[in-house]
Amino acid sequence: MSKSLMKAFLPAALLALPVGFLAMAQAPVAPPAPVAADAADYIRYVAAPGGEGLDAASPDRLQTAITRFEKDGVAIDLVGVVHLADAVYYAVLNERLAAYDVVLYEMVGGPHRPGEAPPADGETGIESVRQLQQLAKSFLGLEFQLEVIDYGAPNFVHADMDWAEMNALMKARNETLLTLFTRASALAEEGGVAGLPSSEEAMEAMMKRVFNAVLTGDNAGLKRSVAPFLSEAEGFIAQLEGEDGSVLVSERNRVVMEKLAELRAQKGRGSYAIFYGAGHMPDFEKRLLAEGFTKGEEVWLDAWSIPAGSTPGGGASPFEGVLRLLSENPEIMNGLRDLGTTLEDLGGALKSLTPPAGQ
Repeated sequence: MSKSLMKAFLPAALLALPVGFLAMAQAPVAPPAPVAADAADYIRYVAAPGGEGLDAASPDRLQTAITRFEKDGVAIDLVGVVHLADAVYYAVLNERLAAYDVVLYEMVGGPHRPGEAPPADGETGIESVRQLQQLAKSFLGLEFQLEVIDYGAPNFVHADMDWAEMNALMKARNETLLTLFTRASALAEEGGVAGLPSSEEAMEAMMKRVFNAVLTGDNAGLKRSVAPFLSEAEGFIAQLEGEDGSVLVSERNRVVMEKLAELRAQKGRGSYAIFYGAGHMPDFEKRLLAEGFTKGEEVWLDAWSIPAGSTPGGGASPFEGVLRLLSENPEIMNGLRDLGTTLEDLGGALKSLTPPAGQ
């Protein structure tokens, strides 16, 4: 894979971790919107004092926020989440989510049924995303949200699109995997992706750190390389969304708000949680403020706690787990082959694009 294609692929691939179960499935064709300087923050990277996790008493941390909004006896918490994280993070979330009257959660296609594979649809590319997430789980030594969150809890309510609505809106907006790579490529080449190296030399150095961490089983080093970019996911999504929004965030958020209004009409006052990828939260915040809600307290949870320093060879190499995953799930290997073919096709398509005049 060429450096330029790698530079385009990395933002899109890593976006599958914090943003949602469909982060790589579609993208807008609208021009990117500037990121507001005062944009709400629901995910952040906190380096230990001294930088680069060198303080043994304090690990580096990737954190997500829970922010409260109140109006007329109704409390709505925006519970931002990353879909791969430490086990203790999901344990804390399960405890907190149990306290709400209603928890609205994301899952395109229909309600999640614990113990069953989530719904899929071949037109969106969602299977490739899930396969990447499973591989990332092995490499990073993290837990996968769908496997540990208690979706069977009685207060959990599905609030997302079904496949028919998703596919119809995607076709109407001409949102495809290719448009995502095209937009990601343009942003990366322009140096417009925060947290991602802008120069070829810095990108090469970053990729070397990532591959070395993978080869040596250095989970901490790999997390430390990836986390700063993930913490910028909200701004990246805002850029990809453009002024007209997208199916990925704004249209799905619309569905959530409609479901929330329906439940509020039925139940009245109470406590509600919107449990979605952190990248959705700035848009939710704007919608709640527009409805007259007041923003209140904010709580930050540690999604990743990254031990100090690097320990090459100190952790178990992820390859044994990956090989086991592939041997037990041949469909993942087939999906990876398909993904490889797709990337080659995308590379050819990107090379054939004609730059706008003046660039």
